[in-house]
Amino acid sequence: MVEVKIFEEEKEWQNFLDENNYLSFLQDWEYGEIEKNLGRLVLRLGFFHKNKLVGLAQIIGYKRKLANGLVIHHGPVIKEEFLETGIQALINFLKEKGYSKKYDFLRINSCLANEEKYLKIFKKMKFKLAPTYAVSENFFIKELKGDEEMLKEMKKNHRQLVLDSLKKPFLEIEKTKELDKLEIFWQLYQDLYRRKNFVPYPKNFIFEEFKIFAQKNKALLFLGKVENKYYSAALIIFSHQIAFYHHSASLPIKEPLNYKIQWEVMQEAKKMGCRYYNFWGLAKKMEPSHPWYGLSLFKIGFGGRRIDFLPALDFVFKPKYYLLYFYEKIKRKNL
Repeated sequence: MVEVKIFEEEKEWQNFLDENNYLSFLQDWEYGEIEKNLGRLVLRLGFFHKNKLVGLAQIIGYKRKLANGLVIHHGPVIKEEFLETGIQALINFLKEKGYSKKYDFLRINSCLANEEKYLKIFKKMKFKLAPTYAVSENFFIKELKGDEEMLKEMKKNHRQLVLDSLKKPFLEIEKTKELDKLEIFWQLYQDLYRRKNFVPYPKNFIFEEFKIFAQKNKALLFLGKVENKYYSAALIIFSHQIAFYHHSASLPIKEPLNYKIQWEVMQEAKKMGCRYYNFWGLAKKMEPSHPWYGLSLFKIGFGGRRIDFLPALDFVFKPKYYLLYFYEKIKRKNL
């Protein structure tokens, strides 16, 4: 039997994620603080078997016009032998504590491998495939090794552009934790989402993310410039011996500035003891029409492996959920 309880021990929380080789940072304590500061419900739960911690779930409550949802981003993190009983205990907890009355559904965007055995567990408990995802359903991860080996793993064009960039001192890379410098990123990001026509992260979310993780020495902003003009930026999160390429933006430039930034990120990650560089997600459909097709090719060119997760799954509490379901289903056709 698994028991679910409110869990508020930050150090134990982070240690559990480390010990269980967590691949994301969205269940990190700091991520919950971001959502709290933005006024959302943050529910941190521990899963216990015979008084031993066997899992964690950080749940965020979102209020929307069509339906209110509880969302678990890249979680929960539960030892495999307790997955089924843990998820059932979670549903029971949300019902018993009244969360199923305040919210219309629970969405789980897990870091479980996209395997039938896991999907069967959720379907057995009446979860249904979500019409859209909350966060990336795949990662592209590169193991950090010696420089020569990492270069060999790159596609020929990427390798040459990295080497060319290192010969050009006028391609300058800054590393900073200064919050004020995030305004530079934001200007580049605004230009990017207008050109690429995608829905951006809100400015207050990105600023909170950088501020909170940087305070724990877990975030750096990399800025690329030429002749005092900034052309590119990357916000990198460091957690669980992994560097995460979470937000980025750039202006069109013929020089290989973006390749130099990526190389500098990898070098910094190795200095910080990271074992992997997580480029985050790739386009679901690798087609030229997809807004992330070019960025996905850029990531793949550095070498690594793709990991696919279970698709997002929803547990319905109230019929109002279906208003959102049909709206998101129509919207996702274009993704």
